[in-house]
Amino acid sequence: MSSLADDTVSRYVLQAAKTTFMGGIQLIPDADDLYMEGLDLFAEEKWEEAVAAFRKTLAVDSEYVDAYHGIARACFEAREHNPDLLDEAIEAAKKIVELEPDDVTAYSTLSQIYVWKGDKDTAEMWGAKARVAGWKDQLRADKSRGKPGFKEPESLE
Repeated sequence: MSSLADDTVSRYVLQAAKTTFMGGIQLIPDADDLYMEGLDLFAEEKWEEAVAAFRKTLAVDSEYVDAYHGIARACFEAREHNPDLLDEAIEAAKKIVELEPDDVTAYSTLSQIYVWKGDKDTAEMWGAKARVAGWKDQLRADKSRGKPGFKEPESLE
């Protein structure tokens, strides 16, 4: 994340730490609640507010993959108003790939971002990764349904 994102998250964590318990009542919002807030803001096309809510989600749960998806998509949607957000979109999508290496949507998002930035070669590379991840998903689905055509690799023994 950018230093602005880090600062926002740090301020939120500090505030949350100061108000964690008051009279035995936990005041830190649940990650799911914060994520839903971000989705609501996204649906209202309040891109930067949605990004802030998704950042708060990550302050509670740093591996909340859907929050990274939210940041990537909201930053991408806000690109015409604030092109600098594309860098944060890239960071978020790459974090998804780190956490879930076969996430087709993360690769597709990266491809879209690089198309918009005019970097065709990088866009094609991420697009190819999206296709491979999609094929893997399909193979796993076929295997789980026992569909003919999927063969387990033979043992080398």
